[in-house]
Amino acid sequence: MVKRLLRVVGGSLLGFFVVWILVEGLSSIAYFTIRLIRDRAIAEERHTRYDPDLGWINLPNLHVADMYGPGIDLQTNAQSFRNRQDIPAQAPPGTLRFLCSGDSFTLGYGVSNDHTWCQALASYDRRFEAVNMGQGGYGFDQAFLWFRRDGARLDHQLHLFAFITEDFQRMRSDRFIGYGKPLLHLDGGELVVGNVPVPRRIPVFSWLAAHRGHLANLASVHLGQAVAGKLGTNRQSLPAADDRTWQPVVRKIVEELVALNRAKGSRLVLVHLPTRQDYRTCGSAGWQDFLAETSRQLDVPLFDLIPDLGALPPGEVDGMFLAPGQVQYFGAAGHYTERGNAWVASLLYARLKALPGGI
Repeated sequence: MVKRLLRVVGGSLLGFFVVWILVEGLSSIAYFTIRLIRDRAIAEERHTRYDPDLGWINLPNLHVADMYGPGIDLQTNAQSFRNRQDIPAQAPPGTLRFLCSGDSFTLGYGVSNDHTWCQALASYDRRFEAVNMGQGGYGFDQAFLWFRRDGARLDHQLHLFAFITEDFQRMRSDRFIGYGKPLLHLDGGELVVGNVPVPRRIPVFSWLAAHRGHLANLASVHLGQAVAGKLGTNRQSLPAADDRTWQPVVRKIVEELVALNRAKGSRLVLVHLPTRQDYRTCGSAGWQDFLAETSRQLDVPLFDLIPDLGALPPGEVDGMFLAPGQVQYFGAAGHYTERGNAWVASLLYARLKALPGGI
C-alpha cells in the first residue's frame, strides 16, 4: 500500500512537473511571438539602405506617413536628407542655410519632419533654411563622413554638428547592431578610413542583432548566457580602450570640419545633446571636459546642453523623452518628444544669437 501510494504521488508530481515545463516553455514562446509581432525591430530597417561608404543611409524620395505612429511621418528628399524638398547647391539669396549633422536625435526619431529640433529651429527666423543630415545609429565618425561626402558640397552659412556621448562609443567598432560601418583611425597624424567598402550585412545576423531585445526574454537564452559565463570564467580578454585612445581621432575630425566649413564660408558649431541618462549623472563628464578644451583651442563654439538638462525639475524632464512603449521600435525610448525637440531648438536659437557677430 505504501509503495503504491508513493508511486501514485510520484507519478502525479512528475506529471505536474512535465505539464509545468510545457506551460512555462509555451508561455515563453507565446510571449516572444506576441512581442515579435507587436513590436517592430529597429526603425532604420524601414527607411535606410546599404551604403558602401557609410554603412547605411536614408532611402531617397521616401515618405512613410505613419512611421512612428498615426500621422507621425518621415519624409526624405532625393539627397537622402530628412527634408520635404531637394536642396539646391546654392542657397537662395537672403537665405541663411544651416546644416544639422548627427544621429537619430538629430534625425528626429519619434517625431514628424516638422517637429525635429533642426526644423523647429528654422521656424524662429524667416531667413533660415534647415538641412537635416541626421541618421539613426550614426557615430561621430559617420556623421562627419556623410557631411564630408555630401554636405560640404552645399552652400551653407552654419553647420550644427550635433552628437550624444554614445556616439563616441559607436566610432570604436566597425559594426553597429549587426550592420557594418567604416572605422576611422590616425596614421601619421592623418585620418584614415578603414573597413570600406563596408561589408554588406548578413541578413540572419542582422535579424538576430535587431531582435536581441526579444531574444533576451527567452529563458533558454538566459540559461545559455549563464552557462557561457561559467565556462568562460578563466578566459582572458583585452582591456577596452578608454576615451583617451579615441580623443585624438575626435580632435582630428573637428579640425577637418573646421577646414571644410571655412572653405565654404560657414561657421561650425559643436552641439552636445543630452540624453535621459545625462540627467543628474556624470557619465559624460570626461567627454565634456575634452570637448570644452578642444573647442577653446580650435576656437570653435561648443553648445553643451547637458547642464541645461540638469537644471530642469524632474517633472519637466520626463515629458521631453519618449517613454518605453510610446513608439513600438527597439531603442525608441529615450529619444526626444516634440517637446524635447522644441526645447533643444529654443536653446540653440538663444545661443546662436549670443555668438559674437550673431546670426
